[in-house]
Amino acid sequence: MKRMQGVIVFFLIAILATLLFVVRLPDSSQGTINRAQVALPPLSTPKADVVPQSGTNGNTLSQNGEEAGGEHVIEMASEPNPPAVPQEAFYASELEISGDSQETSSGEASTDGWNPPPLAVPLARHPNDHYWFVRPVTSNYDNAGLDWYSYGSDGPSDDFRVHHGIDMSNPIGVEVHAAGDGTVIWAGRGHVNEYESISSYGNCVVIEHDLGYRGKVIYTLYAHLSSTLIQKGDRVEAGQVIGLIGATGQVTGPHVHFEVRIDRNSYYAVRNPDLWIAPYTGSGTIAGYLAYDDGRAASDVEVTVRDIETGDDVLHTWTYASYGVNTDDAWRENFVIPNVPVGRYLVFANYGSDRWAGEINVLEGVTNWVDMELR
Repeated sequence: MKRMQGVIVFFLIAILATLLFVVRLPDSSQGTINRAQVALPPLSTPKADVVPQSGTNGNTLSQNGEEAGGEHVIEMASEPNPPAVPQEAFYASELEISGDSQETSSGEASTDGWNPPPLAVPLARHPNDHYWFVRPVTSNYDNAGLDWYSYGSDGPSDDFRVHHGIDMSNPIGVEVHAAGDGTVIWAGRGHVNEYESISSYGNCVVIEHDLGYRGKVIYTLYAHLSSTLIQKGDRVEAGQVIGLIGATGQVTGPHVHFEVRIDRNSYYAVRNPDLWIAPYTGSGTIAGYLAYDDGRAASDVEVTVRDIETGDDVLHTWTYASYGVNTDDAWRENFVIPNVPVGRYLVFANYGSDRWAGEINVLEGVTNWVDMELR
């Protein structure tokens, strides 16, 4: 009997201990987060126009961020949703450079690591002049446009699209500066507005400037950047860093493509940037107009500058190759040669049996107009 009572007591103690253990267990429905019911915080990702990247050689990246034959690259920016584009607009397919295009220069800093400082802006020593903008690249790098692919040129072999700006060739990562005070109206991949949808610009910035010209708005565009350091809507000042030189979009080497647009933010509203950025100290600009006897503009004709004192041919350019680029509103030129050291020069051009020539005394800080007589 006593043995039976002992067994009963033992089982009672065991049952009581079990009950106490179960009571102390946490309720799994309260102690564990139900991830299906709790919203996760948003991922912290850079803004699309702050760290956009492309392949190191400017090739288009695939959707998963890989470049053919290259390392894995994360593409931070996505293509913008374009607005409705009117019939007169165009697309990048109409602007492509042929695949065998000549490469840009090496992209290194200037040979001696320094260029002459540009004259202070704003500068207008002649009533027609408007040297109002600082250069987008500082003088310790190449901050003059490529002479073999100047504004209005179709390249040395006549197989490039007509150039609507100037190119300053430098290594990837060199700082790009705002040409003047204004508001950023575009910072992203390509350029899309009511006039155009162009992807070949790569990473691109457009500034609407505070100043105007003859009652018209002035815009500047900076293309092929490796990254943009500002956003749409930002206020910028002349000389402020807005991005870094790159090789994004359709390019053959790293550089910044720089445009000046008047009245409309359009590819077809461009003017020659070399008439808007100040010449170097001790130099001026030569401009002129080549025409045939019947008054027609002589297009795509090489123009040479010869130093009268030494007899050396020192500079050259080409007259504007075709329609699509505009002459200056005041000068009405069809060729410009910037950064010409002060001195006396013979400017001449030959095309078939036609020969043009004129002499000019280049003064500092002004546009020096040369009368080209057909001989």
